[in-house]
Amino acid sequence: MTTVTQKYAHVPGDLLGGLTAAIVALPISLAFGVASGLGAAAGLYSAVACGIFAALFGGTKSQVSGPTGPMTVVVAAMVSTHLGHPELVFAAILLAGICQVGLGLLKAGQLIEYIPYPVVSGFMTGIGMIIIILQLRPLFGLAGQGEVLGTLQSLPEIFNQGNFVAFGVGLACLASIYIAPAINKRIPAALLALVVGTGLAVTLDLKIPTISEIPAGLPIPRMAWFSLDQWHVVITNAFALATLGSIDSLLTSVVVDRLSKTKHDSNRELIGQGIGNFVSGLFGGLPGAGATMRSVVNIKSGGSTRLSGFTHGLILLAVLLGLGPFAQKIPLACLAAILISVGISIVDYRALKAVRKAPSDDVIVMLIVLLHTIFVDLIIAVIAGLAVAALLFAKRMSDVPLVYVDSLSNKPEAYPVAQSLPDDVRERTFVYSFHGPLFFGEVKNLEKLFEQSSQAQFIILHFANVPFADQSGAYALQEALNDWAAADISVFAVKICEPTKSTLTNLGVPVGKMFDTVSDAVAEIAFGRLDPASVVEELP
Repeated sequence: MTTVTQKYAHVPGDLLGGLTAAIVALPISLAFGVASGLGAAAGLYSAVACGIFAALFGGTKSQVSGPTGPMTVVVAAMVSTHLGHPELVFAAILLAGICQVGLGLLKAGQLIEYIPYPVVSGFMTGIGMIIIILQLRPLFGLAGQGEVLGTLQSLPEIFNQGNFVAFGVGLACLASIYIAPAINKRIPAALLALVVGTGLAVTLDLKIPTISEIPAGLPIPRMAWFSLDQWHVVITNAFALATLGSIDSLLTSVVVDRLSKTKHDSNRELIGQGIGNFVSGLFGGLPGAGATMRSVVNIKSGGSTRLSGFTHGLILLAVLLGLGPFAQKIPLACLAAILISVGISIVDYRALKAVRKAPSDDVIVMLIVLLHTIFVDLIIAVIAGLAVAALLFAKRMSDVPLVYVDSLSNKPEAYPVAQSLPDDVRERTFVYSFHGPLFFGEVKNLEKLFEQSSQAQFIILHFANVPFADQSGAYALQEALNDWAAADISVFAVKICEPTKSTLTNLGVPVGKMFDTVSDAVAEIAFGRLDPASVVEELP
């Protein structure tokens, strides 16, 4: 009996966590649906499909999935660009789900660990600012636009033609979101805002824009087909959705791990998210991802297993089946206020506050990603950020000398066998000690060091601390070897690890005779052969 009780001890917490997460998710899902241009119902379909299937098949036990900011921004841009062609949007969502499953099967989940913090910070701050900017028009009771520049250019129109009654309702909702925690932290702020905004609109009979009618029940699942001349639109946006959804979900998984003291399975998480997005697209829903706010609420309310996310989806499904008549009375300004609060919460204030103190390279990367996210394209922003971060990292690494050169005459105590060499030979025998990877960032340093070897007779290349070599480093080494061979300088290689040796061999870079220690190489120079009896173990 005790064993059974312990086995199901998590159930009450999971049910409460799922209920609380559903309450928080309801207004946010409606808001994202409206913001996308596909309608409030699309947000709910996504919350149900992603909430249920990502929980069942995903790799993060207490994560709650549904429509999120990055995914909605991409969809809104698609809807704005391809008005009258929703089949392209849903085809992209379906294909994005398939791509995510493929990424999971290819074990690509671990790649999230290699995305630098400034890239993530700039991206999330950019997403937050996009959401805020795009909700300015709905906050004033005007029809929203799917792009940032268009919204900014319409600012005069917003202030001249905006509905200030709707704006007042939006401000009341926004205020209630930030006042709610001070009253009672258990009150879902977004739900309170929904009640306040709708209550004001209905009670005072305000003539402000509201949600259009939500279809009763679930839609019929259907595949979205498109013509071959539209494939580039679908594939490009599917790739964007799959990439952003994967990054968004796995970042949330990291947050969930920290809160729940668990370890997620990145690859399984991608598969679960992909299945959720495919089902969502099949039913006409938005693409979704792991939602940080909803996941945190779930965990803090007691959710600890997949049952909590599954419960959250079932509750929203039940709400969806009977919500229509009530949801259509919700003011759009109220949903805009909820999304503005979401955008504000996404902005990485810690990184913005540290701009003056953080390394300049990191600040540059963050600003590049931030500006590209807002004004160019989300995928380009991430790619540009990764490229710039890699180049700046390589520069930073190359600015620190990783190769040191010295003649044997300067370190007689380190290699006692060198005493067997004539003084002039010792002075013309150089040891090049590598202390890092032989990669493209080191090429300029190698070239400078190789220029110092014009007076050498023997060169010993000490590779003990070289974990790997890339093509640029290998070819720079080959050029030096060719120059040394032309100058009749003998080269010896010491302690090359297998990965480095394999790269150099495959690229046809001959490194001369190979030895286990520098002393062995010196003995070869001194005696013309290895003489173990005369070789003394070198000092560390």
